[in-house]
Amino acid sequence: MKKLIVFDLDGTLAESKPSLDAEMSGLLHDLLGIVKVAVISGGDWPQFEKQVVSKLPHDQRLANLSLLPTCGTKFYQYSEDWKRLYEEDFPADEREKIISSIKRALEVEGFRAEKVWGEQIEDRGSQITFPPLVSKLP
Repeated sequence: MKKLIVFDLDGTLAESKPSLDAEMSGLLHDLLGIVKVAVISGGDWPQFEKQVVSKLPHDQRLANLSLLPTCGTKFYQYSEDWKRLYEEDFPADEREKIISSIKRALEVEGFRAEKVWGEQIEDRGSQITFPPLVSKLP
């Protein structure tokens, strides 16, 4: 029997960004009664809280669930409450360099978003993301 089952969140357990639906929440809760489960995604911890944690019953089965935000650069497990076991953040100077490099590249290419629905550059601490779909390309 398998000891651990790992799922990607967006596009596997849920559509990209929305929360688990009632059926998936129930299935995941049932699975947690049988085996350990890990969920990984590019989203940060607040996204996991919204999409996964808030949709599962708050019971002892959560001890079988591991959550890995920002592509596994953060790791959370449940023990009476959710605890972050590690977080591999970029140093502040490196994050600043990455963000300024993305901004320079956008300027060089003449990228101008007509409308932005979220942060154009997301600093998730351990991951810097430029999600082009938050911008409407010219």
